[in-house]
Amino acid sequence: MSGAQDRTTQDIPATDHPATMLETVLAEREIHRVLLSYCRAADRVDLDLMRSCYWPDATDDHGSYRGGLDGFIVFVEEALARFETTNHVLGNVFIEIEPDGVTARSEASCVAYHRYRDPQGGLVDMTAGLRYVDRFERRDGQWRIARRVCAYDWRRTDPVHAEGSGFGPDYVRGRRGDRDVLHWIMDTDRDPYGEQSGDSTEET
Repeated sequence: MSGAQDRTTQDIPATDHPATMLETVLAEREIHRVLLSYCRAADRVDLDLMRSCYWPDATDDHGSYRGGLDGFIVFVEEALARFETTNHVLGNVFIEIEPDGVTARSEASCVAYHRYRDPQGGLVDMTAGLRYVDRFERRDGQWRIARRVCAYDWRRTDPVHAEGSGFGPDYVRGRRGDRDVLHWIMDTDRDPYGEQSGDSTEET
C-alpha cells in the first residue's frame, strides 16, 4: 500500500483527525445552543435560563451595564420590564474553538426588536443591530459564557402607526413567562385556547 492508504491515525494532523473534527462540531453545536438559549431567555423573560448561559464569575458589557453576572441579571430584569415585547434574532454566527479545546471565541450577529410605549402612550419600535462577542469556557463538560461584550453597529426608533396587535382572537400570541406556547405545546391534556380569550388586542 502506498500514498494516502499508508497514513495512520498518528500521521493525520490533529485538525484532520475524525475524532477531533467531531469534538469541534459538537462544541460548536453546544455553544450555538447557549446563544439560542440566551435569546429565548431574553424574549420570554426567563432569568433562570439566562443565568444558566453564563459561568458564575462571568462578566457582561451591555454598554449601559458592565459588570458581573448577578448585577447583569438585575439589570436585564429591570430593562425588559420597560418593553411590552422583544425579539432577538441571530444571524451570522462564527465560532472558533481554541487549540486548548476548552476556550472558544464566538461572534454572533443579532437584530434585536423592542416594543414599548412612549410617555404619551404611543407604541414605539426600537431596533438595534449588534454583535455578541463572547469568550466561552468549557468547565466540567459544559460550555458557557465567561465574558461577553456587545458591539453595537446601528439603532433606529420608529413610531407604530396602528393600535392593537393586528391579530384576531384565533391567533396564538407570544407570551412572557409560563403562559407562552413553549410551555404547553407538549401537553396533550391541556386546552390552552380558552386561556387566550380576550387577548386579541393585547400587546405581548
